[in-house]
Amino acid sequence: MGHKLRILGQFELRQTWDEKMILFYTLICPAIYYVIADISTGGRPFGLKNVAYQLLGYWVYIILVGVLNGFQFGLIGMRESNFLKMFTLISGDKRLIFYSNLLVQTLFIQVEIVCFDLFVLILDPAARRLLPIMMGGLLVNFILIPIVVGFTNFILVLPIRVNLASLLAMGYILLAMLLVNITVANEWLTQLLIALNPGSYMVAVYSMVLLRVPGQVESNGLLLVVIAGVYLVTGYYWVQHMSLQSNTSRY
Repeated sequence: MGHKLRILGQFELRQTWDEKMILFYTLICPAIYYVIADISTGGRPFGLKNVAYQLLGYWVYIILVGVLNGFQFGLIGMRESNFLKMFTLISGDKRLIFYSNLLVQTLFIQVEIVCFDLFVLILDPAARRLLPIMMGGLLVNFILIPIVVGFTNFILVLPIRVNLASLLAMGYILLAMLLVNITVANEWLTQLLIALNPGSYMVAVYSMVLLRVPGQVESNGLLLVVIAGVYLVTGYYWVQHMSLQSNTSRY
C-alpha cells in the first residue's frame, strides 16, 4: 500500500505542478490584495493584532481555494478524463488515489501559505513578532485541511462536469468568505455558521488555538471537535460513494 501511495503521490505532484495557473488564485491574488490593502491603510494603523486577524483570513482563502481547485477539481478532472477509473483499476482501491491527492495537496497548500507569510514578513518586518502564530498555524493546518476536505467532499458525488464545478466552487468560496466577515451577536447563529461554513470553522479554530481568544475554548471547544468528527466521517462516506464514471462520456 505504501508503494502504491508513493507512486500515485508522484503522479499527483506532477499533475499539480503542471497546473501552475492555480498559483495565480491561491498565492498571487492574495499577495496583490495584501499590498493594495497595506497601501490604502498606510501600513498598520490598527496595530499588529489586527494584522494577525487579517492573516487568518488570507490563510482561510488559500486553503479554501487550494482544496477546491487543487483537490476536488483534480479528482473531478481525473474522473472526467477517465484517469480515475484507470488508476482505480491499477491500484485496486479509489481511496488510495484520494489519500495520495490529499497528501500532495496538503503539502502544496502549506508551501503556498509559507510563501505568503514570507511575503508579509518582507513587506512588514515588524510582523516577525507573528512568527510563533505563523509556525503554529502550519501545524494546525495539517489538521484543518483534511477537515475542510471533509466539508467539501459532497462535490465529488454531484453529477457535474468540471466547468460547472468551477462555477459552483467560485460561488462557494465567495459565500464562505462573506459569511466569515459577518458579525453575529446571537451565539446560536454563530455556532450554526461555524458548523456549516468551513471558513467560519477555520477562523474559530485559529482564534481558539493561536490567538487564544477568551471564552473560545469554553464556548466552542467541544463544538469544534464534534464538527470535525462529523465532517471527517461524512467526507469518507462521500469518497466511498463517488462515481468513477465520467459525466462527459454519458452524453
